[in-house]
Amino acid sequence: MNRFFSYPAKAMLVALTAVMLNGCSDSSDSENTPVKEEGKYSAILCVGAWPNTAYYIADVPSLTNGSISLKGNGAEMTGKVYAQDIIQKDGFYYHANFGSGRFGKYHVENGSLVIDKEVPFTFLNWSSYVWVDDQTLVILGDAEGEGRYAIVKVADMTLTTGKLDLKPKPAGFTGYNFGFAEYRDGKLFLGYGYSFSDWSQNPLPVNPDFNVAVVGYPSMKVESIITETRTTTPGGPIVYAPASFKDENGDIYFVSDPVSGYDYKSPSVVYRIKNGATTLDASYYFDLSAKTSNGMGAAMWYIGNGKAIVRTRVAGQSIDADHSFSVIDVKSGTFIKKLDLPADKGERMVNAVVVEDGNAYIAVNAADKDYIWQYDPKTDKLTKGAEFVDGIDYILRLEKTK
Repeated sequence: MNRFFSYPAKAMLVALTAVMLNGCSDSSDSENTPVKEEGKYSAILCVGAWPNTAYYIADVPSLTNGSISLKGNGAEMTGKVYAQDIIQKDGFYYHANFGSGRFGKYHVENGSLVIDKEVPFTFLNWSSYVWVDDQTLVILGDAEGEGRYAIVKVADMTLTTGKLDLKPKPAGFTGYNFGFAEYRDGKLFLGYGYSFSDWSQNPLPVNPDFNVAVVGYPSMKVESIITETRTTTPGGPIVYAPASFKDENGDIYFVSDPVSGYDYKSPSVVYRIKNGATTLDASYYFDLSAKTSNGMGAAMWYIGNGKAIVRTRVAGQSIDADHSFSVIDVKSGTFIKKLDLPADKGERMVNAVVVEDGNAYIAVNAADKDYIWQYDPKTDKLTKGAEFVDGIDYILRLEKTK
């Protein structure tokens, strides 16, 4: 498994922009004849080494057996949309390409990426989103140093835009950085920190706190802001991988990831906002770093019955270090175990888990062979499932589409 995103954040930002503007692709051959998708899952995959990379949406017929290849299977995305920050719901893919100034809705048909509708869009550079209902998507991001939102009616791709009244930016910061987003009972809960553009600052500025804006919907009026100083930097950007969830009781859980904000001292912490509340649960503080040798929570998925899987990055200053997968009991705030899986060699921006019928299916970017692993929390059993084959270099997203 090649790794081509192992460079500092500044270089990463430049590289991502370059891909959005100048995507490249491998030439196809007779083995890549489009076929009709059969499965109810998909994977976003990369072939090549930076900067000669190509991106595909591949049909995944089964999570538990067989192989996943791009031979005769794979709608190329390169040059149309960027790879990782494309979100999916009910088989449709959505992407806001700030570099090219368009926001689009897409689907895969007979091995090709089909444009359902694209609209001009430069209002914000998205980093977060939340579904208010099946047809209403709220996207969040920064532009011109402002925290901004767009409410998208996805049936016809009409947008309503506006600015969020957030706390003023601290000295040294020039913008807002959105992380997790959850919707509950007419309110949006939006985790955010701050961003900067002057990379010559030494040292680089560190977020002084962690904020959660409580926003009324559909007015989008900021009703209150929760500020927490025991950790910094919300998990995210969640257009890449989730950092929060709402459980069966309506309680919201979210994780911080300080290293992604250049804070090498604060811990990665899971917090809870109880159902009906608009403040942090004062009785709940789950220090994930203390249970994982100072690891960081790069992403988090709820698997039911009070348990979650956290993609956990090893301690250090790199956001692209090796990852493991840990099981935690979020309801009681306890660490259960690190799953006995190969070291995950992917960088932090990987949507690696699909949850179905009480089981978690985990895509692992390993050093040699790459598999989807089934984890059954009832029996605590791991089973090797479908294998990625034929020169796939990077697994970026695993999705349930049907």
